[in-house]
Amino acid sequence: MMKRFITYILLVILALGLVSPGSNPVSAKSIAELEKELQELKDERSTINSEESDAQSKLKENEQQQAKVQAKINQLDGEIFATESNIASKQEEINVTNGEIQALENSIAETEDQIEATEAELEELANKIEELIERIEERDVLIKNRLRSMQHSGGSINYLQVLFGAQSFGDFINRATAVSKIHESDRTIMSSQERDKSDLEDTEVEVEEKKDQLVADKAKLDAEKDEVESKRATLVAQQQELSNLQAQLNQQRDSQVATANELEDEYAELEEYTMSIEEQRQVLADQERVIKKLMEEEQQRIEQLAKEEENTNNTGLPPLTGGGDGSFIWPAAGRLTSKYGWREFNGGGFHYGIDIANSKGTTIIAAASGYVTRSSYSSSYGHVIYIYHPNMDKTTVYAHLDSRGVSLGDAVSQGQQIGTMGDTGISSGDHLHFEIQNGHWSRHGGIDPMPFLP
Repeated sequence: MMKRFITYILLVILALGLVSPGSNPVSAKSIAELEKELQELKDERSTINSEESDAQSKLKENEQQQAKVQAKINQLDGEIFATESNIASKQEEINVTNGEIQALENSIAETEDQIEATEAELEELANKIEELIERIEERDVLIKNRLRSMQHSGGSINYLQVLFGAQSFGDFINRATAVSKIHESDRTIMSSQERDKSDLEDTEVEVEEKKDQLVADKAKLDAEKDEVESKRATLVAQQQELSNLQAQLNQQRDSQVATANELEDEYAELEEYTMSIEEQRQVLADQERVIKKLMEEEQQRIEQLAKEEENTNNTGLPPLTGGGDGSFIWPAAGRLTSKYGWREFNGGGFHYGIDIANSKGTTIIAAASGYVTRSSYSSSYGHVIYIYHPNMDKTTVYAHLDSRGVSLGDAVSQGQQIGTMGDTGISSGDHLHFEIQNGHWSRHGGIDPMPFLP
């Protein structure tokens, strides 16, 4: 802010550039004219006081607004931090959920492999079942034939006939053994038949139950996966909402920061304006004192103006050319380094006067006869002198002097030395900043001096 203030003051100095009325004889104004000018200065001072009060109020209001905006920025910073923490937390939950989904997908893949293996097993069992069915059917045929044979032969009585029909004991033993083997075969056939039927039923039930269980397990895993994916979708949606909220908060913060910057700029301008008002007040006070003195010493001024008229052609200046009407003379010898108007160097901005560069200590003279309305030191102008020229109703200003040789209220003649060139105040080297203003000095009231310089 201080850098901006210094830059602004430099522009003000250049704007208030030093002006020097010409070399025409000084003619005294009437008391009525001087009283009118005095009243105008008082009115202007009153206006300045009002402007200063308004500027102070605006400064206080600006400070309050800055405090509110900063509080809002701090609040938004807290909300942004909390939102970022929530986003990170949601991301952790999403990572955990992704892990759960991956585990479920692995389980589902394993179950699908088991189902595929069970289906292969079922296919093998189907072949086995077909074999069992064939054996059962074959046994059924054998058993039916056996039963029909027994029915035709009279059942167990037939076995007795076989035994009693033996021709010898050895034949009896052989026949008994044969009958026993037939009975054993019948029992084996019946037992195998029952066992195969039971195995067939058990195997079918077992395989179907296993398949049903695997299908149920897969359905459960699919449901769990759907639930976890739904949870993940919810978390992702919540995370997106938080991200959108964060974007809104960042946008609001950027807006508040922009407002804060605007308020700072406005505050700096108000501060600069307030300081310029104080300088205006001092200048106007000095001008009032001079006008009062002019009113008291009317006759002395007339005599002094006449004397100044004799010294009109004593300039002592080097050949600087303005191309104007010569109503003012060049106030110093040297080089013209900056003209009136807009310029890009030295910070840019509008230049309300001209700059004449030369070595330190170069003589500075009054551009026309008049009365000193200010001779003081300014933080921006450095050593500065204002001279009011009643005969032309203009004021000249001489800034950045190394020394001043006149005081407030002094009457000076055109060509009279009033100081020496320097580099005081906000300056970029030894030079004289010179302005001409219509009437008494006012901020940014400088006009182009060239039309008045020879």
